Formats: sequence, structure tokens, C-alpha cells
Amino acid sequence: MKISFLFPCWTEVFGKFSKLAQKISGFPPLNMAYLAAIAEKLGHEVQIIDGEIECLNNQEIIKRVKEFYPDLIGMTGTTPGFHLVARLAKELKEQMDVPIMAGGHHVTLFKEKVFDKCFDFFFVSEADISFADFLKLYEKKEDLAKVKGLLFRHKGEVVFTGNPGLTLDLDAIPFPARHLLRFEKYKVGTLHGTLNYTSIMTTRGCPFECIYCSNSVYGRNVRRRSIENVIAEIETVVNQFNIRHFCFLEDVLTLNKQYSLSLCDEIDKRGLKITFEGSTRANLFDEELAERLSKSGLIRISFGLESADPKVLKIIKKQVPLESYIQANKLTNKYKIETINSVMLGLPGEDMASIEKT
Repeated sequence: MKISFLFPCWTEVFGKFSKLAQKISGFPPLNMAYLAAIAEKLGHEVQIIDGEIECLNNQEIIKRVKEFYPDLIGMTGTTPGFHLVARLAKELKEQMDVPIMAGGHHVTLFKEKVFDKCFDFFFVSEADISFADFLKLYEKKEDLAKVKGLLFRHKGEVVFTGNPGLTLDLDAIPFPARHLLRFEKYKVGTLHGTLNYTSIMTTRGCPFECIYCSNSVYGRNVRRRSIENVIAEIETVVNQFNIRHFCFLEDVLTLNKQYSLSLCDEIDKRGLKITFEGSTRANLFDEELAERLSKSGLIRISFGLESADPKVLKIIKKQVPLESYIQANKLTNKYKIETINSVMLGLPGEDMASIEKT
């Protein structure tokens, strides 16, 4: 079969600021690249169109899809941009008779509530296993009710096959199909200049209970890839694409200190001349980590401050003392690590006084 994965241009929502937003928003759609790799492993021909990074409008995307003429179309989108995914799906349906699949956080959260007629299949939660199962049965026209984590229609009625469970063996997932992306277009500005980069994920899951986070949907069971598997992917990216900057996508880069230090050990041992960045909690960042990570290539770190008002932090269950941010930023200054402290305004319990504190 032929499968198209599509990611619509979403920065158009910024209106006259859309061009500026496009310059800083290009992010490799790792989720679709993973599913594309799974499909390729099963022998299917795959196309990925990232409308955002290529600045394509819907009609330009549809033109490319028509030229490829797939048997299935896959899409994904977070809540703020899901209306754009639905709009592209509707326009595709008006011009092509091809089944459309969708997945991701918004689909997982709302399921039947957003299962509009323009969609044929929804994949709930992690789809590494369910997508492979689906392709095998769909190609043979067998009963799709056997696929866990799937929404589809049968005789006009929506069928949900139940939660699929989490993918436990992350090493078994093939590396993302980056060769299907315009990988040379993904660039990020840093204090070290503009760098060609890719995203990478070593860990899934987060044990904490911040109320604004979608990990409540995906569970708090932390699963990690082996260090050997991660290093193999990094070496593949360096050798095949000459990309040497990596953005680690896990929620807490330093959740397991020994894992972080072991990753540094292997980067140093292999002589990998790379740089990387990621996010973590300020109270899980100490001097040993700062020194070792920076030595192995860490050039930027993000701490989720969210608010400087203890009242708001308590409401959102952000259990990180404010003093931890002060100490963590002193360390990043000492080791010359570019630092972001992200905040959210308008959290539950927020008022003008708490905003001023932040």
C-alpha cells in the first residue's frame, strides 16, 4: 500500500505574524516519522509532507498527495491546531476518496467527540503496536475490531476497541524515517548560531502530577530505551544526514541521573562531536549533571518555572521549590549553558498579583 502522512501549516493562525512564527516553529514531526518507519518495515511505500516547514497551504499539500495517490492518509495535531487538521481532512475528502487516519494527544483526549465524518480511523494513545496491527488487517480486509486503540465506523456506528496499553519495549521501535523529511530545512537558533537539528526521544512517561500535562492520559509508567539503542540512532543521524544537534523531547531529561550520566559516558567514549538541548525540572539538576552534560554537548536547557507564586504552584501541583530555579540557573550560568525558564500565565488561581510575582 501507499501511505501519506500530512502535517498542515499551522502558523497561519498568527495572521500578520505568521512569517515570523514560521521562522521559529519548524519542528520535525517525529511521531509521523516513527509510524512511517513502521509502515516501511512492513513493506509499504510512504510519503511525509510537512506543510509547516515547507510553507505549503492546503491546496499545495493536496496537489502533492494526488500525485502520490495513496491508499491511506494519516494526520496528527495537538489541541490548538486540530481545527486545521480537520479542515485539511475535509478538503481532502472533497477531492479524493481515500480513508483518513488521525492520532495524537487531541484524539486521545476527546475520542468520539472529535471523530468527525471527514475521519475514517482514530488511533488512541501510543500507536506503535496498534498501527502495525491495523495495517496488517486492513490490507487483508480482516476484522479491525481486533486492533486495540482504534476508533472506526461499522454500519454507521462508532466503534472503539479499547485502550491499547503502553509500548513497553522502546528498543523494538524502528528509528524514525527521517529520510522522508526535508531534514535540511529543520534549523534552530541558539547562542552558538543557527544549527541544523533533529528531535530525538529516549524516554516516555513522567511520574509527576502537574495538572496541565497530558501525561495523565498516557500514564506515569516511565519507560526508557537502552543507552546502546539511543547512541545507535545518534550515530545513524550523524552519518546519514550530517546532523549534529539534537533536541531531546522527554519531559524530564535528567529524571534518572545515572541514565543521563551513562548517556554522557557513551557520547564521550564514541567521540561524538554533537550538541544537544532538552527540558527538565530545576530540582533534578545539580552541579555534577551540569558539568557532565555540558562537557558532552549540552548547550541549552529549559526549566518549567510556570509561575513564581507558591499559591499557584500548589494548585497546579508543580512540586519544585522556587529556590531550585535560582540554584539551577546559577549552575547553567557557571557552565555557560543557554537557559530558558518557561512560564504560563492564566493558570488556575492566577491573578494580577501572581502575574507580577512571576
